Amino acid sequence: MKYAEAHGAPMKVGLLLCQIRPEMGEPERNAETVVKLMGRADVVVLPEMFMTGYGAPLEGLKDRVETAVGIVSDACRDMDKAAAVGSPGWTDEGVTNSLLFLSPDGDSRYDKAHLARFGAYSEDGFTPGMRPALGSYHGMRFGLCICYDVFCPEVLHGRSLAGSSVNLCCAASGVQSKPFVDKVLPARALENVTYLAYVNNVGPMAGLEMHGCSRGLDPFGRTMAECDGVGTAMMTIDTDELERSRKERHHLEDFRRDVKWYRGWLEKSINSITSSPVRSRGGPAR
Repeated sequence: MKYAEAHGAPMKVGLLLCQIRPEMGEPERNAETVVKLMGRADVVVLPEMFMTGYGAPLEGLKDRVETAVGIVSDACRDMDKAAAVGSPGWTDEGVTNSLLFLSPDGDSRYDKAHLARFGAYSEDGFTPGMRPALGSYHGMRFGLCICYDVFCPEVLHGRSLAGSSVNLCCAASGVQSKPFVDKVLPARALENVTYLAYVNNVGPMAGLEMHGCSRGLDPFGRTMAECDGVGTAMMTIDTDELERSRKERHHLEDFRRDVKWYRGWLEKSINSITSSPVRSRGGPAR
């Protein structure tokens, strides 16, 4: 179905790639940074674990992080903006490495499913997520993934088949991973014929040198915008252009939903997609 038919009109959304260094262990100050950036675009995307800083000790931070997330969530509703920001999450099973999508449409949370446990990476302290998630801003859907997830193509394929117009990947990727990231990002965009926004940490962090190289890619995998060092870059999500791209390349339309094992995987993936609240908010989203 055309986006205009499903949502009433074509849409353009300005998305700001924010390759910004967090204040380690200072969720309140990091929340202030996010809110300031929100004045510059419709949607802002921050790196993995930005709310505390990747590798910061998390003991005693739960209440502070949840308060800081609430500040950003309320600002999104007040300003009619959306923010995707990496953050720890707390569950009965343990601490998760999560990507929050905070929006006037409602808040969503994705918990990283594929934890990195090789080479210089050690995420054994986190509990792996078990469910996919989509965010929504004015009806536009955003697929969510985190860093190492992007090397598992089913993750973003499922989000795209479920209706995402743009897939988001926040990351804490070291320089040793850059050659592989450079190869996989265009593939993830093209195979799903879906915009892709990749936002990485930059500089020294948690014993790693984060390579930065945040970028936005169009539905054919071509780079539209990229960050150079600490800073930001703007990309535009255009649903008319998305529709034109999907008329030229039918990857999603031609997916064999009639094949039994494909259909079972797809239905399970889509049916388990959540838009679970990050915190309770009274009243309507907008």
